[in-house]
Amino acid sequence: MKKLLILIALVLVFMLSFSACGEDEKIENQPPVAQGVLSSFNSTDIDTNQVDESVFKGKKLTMINIWATYCGPCINEMPALGKISREYAGEGFQIIGIPVDVIDYYTGDVSSSQLSLAKEIISQTGADYLHILPSDSLYTAKLNQVSSVPETIFVDENGCQVGESYIGSRSEEAWRAIIDELMEKVS
Repeated sequence: MKKLLILIALVLVFMLSFSACGEDEKIENQPPVAQGVLSSFNSTDIDTNQVDESVFKGKKLTMINIWATYCGPCINEMPALGKISREYAGEGFQIIGIPVDVIDYYTGDVSSSQLSLAKEIISQTGADYLHILPSDSLYTAKLNQVSSVPETIFVDENGCQVGESYIGSRSEEAWRAIIDELMEKVS
């Protein structure tokens, strides 16, 4: 299983290295979204606490922001995401970040230096929402389809994707408009 994770991680790094961090793009003509894209997974958060699909329960909408420590647009939007997370928390909304480059691609283990860097970025940007680490089940469910960062998807309380996938960063106002529209759909 570790070899599979390493192979997937290497493919992801290869794909990400040829894609620039982007801004403001929707994925057009994507295949239909599978029901329950994240309805079953196991991982840990950045503090090594166990996390699974139950993290979505009781939330109408979860924004999943897939980012990397080397990605300027990812980091630039994190202060706004932190603010949005705090302001929408009482409305059945949450944000979860996934820093994809914290895995040591030679061993398949978490890189302590990359994890420290991710934690530093999270602290400095005020993106104090939950951040979970890539795992085999997350790669199988979604991360193996990520072609550039940041990429953001939204899921309902069952882990089913709601709306489009978004590649690139957005302004706080743009994210609020998207979130408000999707919250209407899931209410």
